[in-house]
Amino acid sequence: MIVGGELLRVLRAAAVLVLACVAVTCDTKTGPNDAIAIEFSGQQQPSIVKGDQLRDTLGNVDSLVATVFNSSGDTIHGAPLRYVHADTTHVVSIDSVTGHVTAIDTGFARVVAQAGSLQSPPETLFVVETPTLFSNVTALEDTLHFAAVRSDTLFPLTVVVTSGTNPVNHYRVEYSFLYPSALNTPDSTQLLLTDENRKFSLVDTTGTAATAGSGAATRYLRISAFTHFVSDTVVIEARAFLPGHTPISGSPLRFKVHVEIP
Repeated sequence: MIVGGELLRVLRAAAVLVLACVAVTCDTKTGPNDAIAIEFSGQQQPSIVKGDQLRDTLGNVDSLVATVFNSSGDTIHGAPLRYVHADTTHVVSIDSVTGHVTAIDTGFARVVAQAGSLQSPPETLFVVETPTLFSNVTALEDTLHFAAVRSDTLFPLTVVVTSGTNPVNHYRVEYSFLYPSALNTPDSTQLLLTDENRKFSLVDTTGTAATAGSGAATRYLRISAFTHFVSDTVVIEARAFLPGHTPISGSPLRFKVHVEIP
């Protein structure tokens, strides 16, 4: 009988085999150094600023990272990976060995990782203009009146990122409670910051949610009939950064919301 870690190992092996079969024709090689699947690690930032490089959420220069697996689901360390264009665009330049990416023009590009004849599913890289302004859409000071009803109350806190007069989509925006700071946890019994699906979330990407306008990001104050919270004024900060982790002009913004719970 398969139990514990052995079960997880078998499941992982099955998963990477499926991934390999989707990306390329399955190979019959099964040795420990025979690549059977490639997995891209997710980008930390949803976009790159034109003229800059791929960066992590702290503003450090980052690179594309992929992992190669064998048929047992184990990582093949030191596999000869290469990162290459999957289209004919000239939006980014890619160092095929290091995975460093430099943004040349706005738009998007698709890139794949290769190990021999094996190729990963493509990763999409978005390049945007340099943001020049971070501003609020919803009021910076408001009152939330809660009445116990069947559905939750979702109170939007919306910002917009622009470059000149043009909206900037695919851009990371961070939210957090300044007061009370203890609310920055996924505690379902407290007042929460959530996405439009009522899931705890402190980060949004501009212009991607169905409820957001172009260049806009929104997190919601969520209150339900089961929320254990007394009437109080809460302060939520929204912020967005340029490359190098320099705040965009107008960032941070602070929303002051008086919450009234009868």
